[in-house]
Amino acid sequence: MPRLAIPAAPRVLALALALASGHAAFAAASPADEASPAGIRPLVGGMLTGTIGNFKTTVTNPDRSTAVGSLSGRYEAYAGAEFPVDPNGLALRLTVGYHVSPFKGASGEHLTSLPFEGTLWYPLNDQLRVFGGIRYAMHNRFSGPGKHTTDGINPTPAFTAGFGVRLMPHVEANLRYTYQRYEQPSGGDIEASFWGLGLTALY
Repeated sequence: MPRLAIPAAPRVLALALALASGHAAFAAASPADEASPAGIRPLVGGMLTGTIGNFKTTVTNPDRSTAVGSLSGRYEAYAGAEFPVDPNGLALRLTVGYHVSPFKGASGEHLTSLPFEGTLWYPLNDQLRVFGGIRYAMHNRFSGPGKHTTDGINPTPAFTAGFGVRLMPHVEANLRYTYQRYEQPSGGDIEASFWGLGLTALY
């Protein structure tokens, strides 16, 4: 008489429990996603810029006319994005702006530039963040009624630092100081450092 095959119930039960515990461990790991960095945040903003001291300089145009003003500027608009770096809130902000510095002279001209900026932002609490980084003012042009463009004004890498205060969920007020200089072919630098106060909208 053939022997009946009896299922190994304990083995089947142990295998089922192992699979269930493995699935539970996988499911339990998913809440860690909550600690992952936030997504990329587009942003736009603007700020007023200027100096506390008197950093007036005289520039000479190709037609030998001159204009007097400050390279520290008057205002700047910018746009870019913030990229998450670490779950603790550290973020990298990359922006490009349009900076304007008015000058006084026969041509009534002004200096415009396209500053590219990279800064790291670190939160001290839910409302306050500090930042620091570098910027470089490209495509510097003097323009005005005379359409003049000066020769020999070369920007150098600038350093910027400050802090931001969250006013609303998507609005932040910023205060900064930027150390910036321009080189001249004849030697010597032109002071262009400035303080900036502005607002940024983050989405």
